Amino acid sequence: MGSVSVSDREELSAVLETLQAGDCLVCDDLTALAAGPRELLRIAEELRRRQADLRCAEAGIDTAAPGGELFFRICSALSRLDRADLARRRREGIEQAREEGRYRGRRPIEIDEPLFDAVVARWKQGEITAREAMSRLQLKPNTFYRRIKEREESKMKEVNQVKKEIREEILESTRQGKKAVEDLREQVRAEARELKKAADDRLDAREAEFELRRDRVIAEIEHKGELRQMKKDVESEAAELKKLLAESDKQ
Repeated sequence: MGSVSVSDREELSAVLETLQAGDCLVCDDLTALAAGPRELLRIAEELRRRQADLRCAEAGIDTAAPGGELFFRICSALSRLDRADLARRRREGIEQAREEGRYRGRRPIEIDEPLFDAVVARWKQGEITAREAMSRLQLKPNTFYRRIKEREESKMKEVNQVKKEIREEILESTRQGKKAVEDLREQVRAEARELKKAADDRLDAREAEFELRRDRVIAEIEHKGELRQMKKDVESEAAELKKLLAESDKQ
């Protein structure tokens, strides 16, 4: 385990960046380490995240010693309590500002969109780490990941909107297709009715023509019969006249 000594806060940031698991940060006085309780809690969380220890003789702190983990637990609990208190006071301040009509919401952080897309693409491809991406964009972790989430949600909304539009177009095309088919069926039915009516009309005309021809033939037959009867009667009368003339000549 290596030990790194820090005498003032100016060296602290550089020292924290070099700590690794098993290292120990040594300071003579907590005032050289942190400007106040809140900063001390932040440093304790960073040490615990890096799995490093803290030793301060003046304060009697040695997290590498038996029971030293208790210091980190207390700091973690106090840090959560402090964050909860800050969040509560922030909510109360926002509510009061809303009631007074002074709350306008958080001003969005301006981001170079093309640069953001390029850096995030390199991060997703594994070319740079998340820390490097945040450093290049000058964003804090919560802002960095929130913007990525917002981008993904926005893209998902766009994809869902496109899917919705495609589904609506398909449904509309289906409805139009069904309507076109139904219109075609009705047109076919109408044409079939017209054809049937025309066929019925032609059939009725043929039947009428047949009946007319039949009546004409019957009339002709009857007329010919009358003519034959008349001829027969005339021939009979002529025979009677011939007979009478013959008898008259004999006398």
